[in-house]
Amino acid sequence: MSNTSNRIAGIVVTHGRLAAELIVTTVGILGEVEDLYSVCSEDYGDSLIVEKIKGIMEKYKEEDVVLFVDYSGGSCFLNCARATVGIKGVRVISGVNLPILLDFVTKRNVMNYKEMTNHLIKRGRDSINGTL
Repeated sequence: MSNTSNRIAGIVVTHGRLAAELIVTTVGILGEVEDLYSVCSEDYGDSLIVEKIKGIMEKYKEEDVVLFVDYSGGSCFLNCARATVGIKGVRVISGVNLPILLDFVTKRNVMNYKEMTNHLIKRGRDSINGTL
């Protein structure tokens, strides 16, 4: 596990419809994307969100998964934590934004899992600025 020959799946978990819209925008920029899923709190209650995340992760038992969540400490973050208890090969990254998802899709096949997830966190931070 955790090498560039494995598929790395992404699951975007957010409040409202943000996850779905981020993926639609990512596809609009990069074209068709595989192994990237949205779970929107608007569609499910907490227990169903946890089950939905677990169901997606079940498809990737032998691969790594990154969970992208809108903000740390919120209900979506807590549901990700509940869904990943005892599961290896999963990292939860909060503060998801478009630059993080674009880099995830374009770099997941060229970087190893740890390097890529560290890069995504840095990319997310670096994409927030007030220079203009």
